[in-house]
Amino acid sequence: MVIDYQLIGRRIAARRKNNHITQESLAEYLDVSPAFISKIERGRTQLSLERLVQICHYLDTTPTELLYGSSLESASYMVPEMASLLEQCPKDALPLVRSLIEDVIHYSKNAKKNAD
Repeated sequence: MVIDYQLIGRRIAARRKNNHITQESLAEYLDVSPAFISKIERGRTQLSLERLVQICHYLDTTPTELLYGSSLESASYMVPEMASLLEQCPKDALPLVRSLIEDVIHYSKNAKKNAD
């Protein structure tokens, strides 16, 4: 799995701006320089897991949101990733993929029904 730090940085910046938080305020909370926050937001530095969790706490979001662009509760969770995989799939294999997805849905519904 390749981690796209530029994309994560853009998501951090967007979330920060959406919450009306300055780079300076986030930097103060993390006890780093505003220049370091700028590097994170431009994908010029890699985040540690600890730093990611701290950022999530301050920005009131989840690691899933920053890493994947949606939360597990979101209706669009993993939709872009799945669409990208489907685009790479050979056309003659798409019926098999559809059948596999249908089987997973059927299995999940039955498992939930049996658990209740």
